[in-house]
Amino acid sequence: MPIQGITDGYGAVAGSVSREISEVGKLDFMTLLVAQIKNQDPMSPMDNAEFTGQITQFTMLEELQAMTEKMDENLMMSASLNNTAMLGLVGKNVTVEGDRLEVEDGQVSSNVLACDGPGTAEIEILNEDGNVVQTIRQTVKQGLNDITWNGFLEDENLAQDGQYTMRVSVSNQEIPVNAMTLMTGPVEGLRYDNNVGVVTIGGEEFFVSEIYQIS
Repeated sequence: MPIQGITDGYGAVAGSVSREISEVGKLDFMTLLVAQIKNQDPMSPMDNAEFTGQITQFTMLEELQAMTEKMDENLMMSASLNNTAMLGLVGKNVTVEGDRLEVEDGQVSSNVLACDGPGTAEIEILNEDGNVVQTIRQTVKQGLNDITWNGFLEDENLAQDGQYTMRVSVSNQEIPVNAMTLMTGPVEGLRYDNNVGVVTIGGEEFFVSEIYQIS
């Protein structure tokens, strides 16, 4: 009857603690080196250059482990400092990509139009039902432009408090110009996703890297 081996060629020795290959450290290296010296052929001892080379490898291994540990510590410290700094965003007004406007006590939230070139912008303001309640036309330049809606509707009544959205098109002598609407609102919350900051604005989540400006 065939006898089963205790381990295969790559398994752990019976009774030893299993470890990942990445956990093999300098003690293992030194143990192997000592075993190699003890079991060398007396008639053909290890070459001095080979022995020196292995000692050098051992020293390099120690230095590499020390550098890795230091880098890990620095990364952890940097992440901790960044996370602490991002806590200061909570409650501040920030500008991110979006088409929402807020009207509160007759005051309209600050909104921005980012344009790839100059032209004329047609900005339609839509209510929560999706109906156009005001249309604004203004000249814009390349870059960031403030959207100037005074909060009045087409019937000249002041818009009721609530949420509105923008629909924008920009052209220069009938040639379309790429444009993107940006909305401004307070940061309502902050969480971390794999050490990446995510802020909540108006119930929507945005990465901190998506913030265009802080006001």
